[in-house]
Amino acid sequence: MTFKTRSTIACFLLSNLSIPAFSQSNVIIYGAIDAGVMSISGLPIGNIGYLPTTKISSGKTVFKDGGSGASVWGLRGKEDLGGGLSAIFQLQAAYNSSTGVVGAGNSSGQVSFFNHFSTVGLAGGFGEIRVGRQASPVFFSLAATDVRQARNFGSALTALVGLNSASGAYIGNNSNAAFSSIYNDRSINYRSPTWNNTTFTLHYAFGPSGGKEDSQQSASILYKNGGLSLSGLIYNGYGNNLSSATTAFTLREGNAVAGAAAARSAGFSESANTNRLGGAGALYSRDKYTVSAGYYLARNPSKAIVPGGSASMNQWSIGVGYRMNALNNLTAAYYRIDDNTNNGHYAEQLVLGFDYFLSKRTMAYLGGAITKNKGENMGLSPLYASPVAANKNNAAVMLGIRHTF
Repeated sequence: MTFKTRSTIACFLLSNLSIPAFSQSNVIIYGAIDAGVMSISGLPIGNIGYLPTTKISSGKTVFKDGGSGASVWGLRGKEDLGGGLSAIFQLQAAYNSSTGVVGAGNSSGQVSFFNHFSTVGLAGGFGEIRVGRQASPVFFSLAATDVRQARNFGSALTALVGLNSASGAYIGNNSNAAFSSIYNDRSINYRSPTWNNTTFTLHYAFGPSGGKEDSQQSASILYKNGGLSLSGLIYNGYGNNLSSATTAFTLREGNAVAGAAAARSAGFSESANTNRLGGAGALYSRDKYTVSAGYYLARNPSKAIVPGGSASMNQWSIGVGYRMNALNNLTAAYYRIDDNTNNGHYAEQLVLGFDYFLSKRTMAYLGGAITKNKGENMGLSPLYASPVAANKNNAAVMLGIRHTF
């Protein structure tokens, strides 16, 4: 080996010693596929999303995606940065198991590929900070204290959708609802470490132009000790339902220009405080039995209202569960919505569900629900993303299977 060669090798080794060693990211691919067959009555005719209509069609039996929860796939990862600090990320997309189509509407109504999560952040002893599109604390708070776990079929989640539909200013073509939101664009989320069995979350979603317009703020607290779980949440938003209210007024006025003017005349705007939800829930499990209860207040502080809609509603629920053995679980729950704006308007739903665990990752499920809707703005549906006719009773049965990976 010549002196020149030895010098070249030595320089190469020395130069590489000066390059810091970076740790590798731990990336996980995960997901779920959920599908089944559903028979449902009380379907609407000529509806636009969740805008209430009393026109009703006959019942149908259909293939249905996501009877228990959404079909999703995603990537999540974590990189150790040293000193107890880690970089984290998550990308998650919903897809329709019946067609394979991926993505859904984001906060502006555009189709978003990673419509559930598109976040990056830091985690450590201080807790966890995530930025990007992500779930708000509302969903996790509902799920933690609902015996039905905020499932897609008959749960606190479907009751929340019923609240939004009854406002008369919610279509469902984007993730900004009339009362709270499940997913938010442009958001910052902080989750604390668990201290004395208590965890709290703070969430802020920026509007597209910054400032108060179209912004949303929320906070939740969760206490868990043994079989007892307690949750509380508060959600506030500005301008979230302007586009849906404009659509509702356009239908009433007959043209888009008059509809937009009427919506703003009624008080809807990008900065109007039209969105507030607060409430609390409790769940207790002992041996084979579980009980749950929740109470939530939906308010429109600006009092901007679509004719026939509501600016003030209460929603409450009770539920029981019985785990017969490690493979079988039975749940039953009752959900009720009371309209404070329109006297005598209400909706109530009784749900019964049975789960059979074929393995740790595969579950077969059977659910049944009957719903009573009283009032022309009341259209509580038994299944998420399935509008029903308002002021009409409905019933549904679904048999499905869910596999996670």
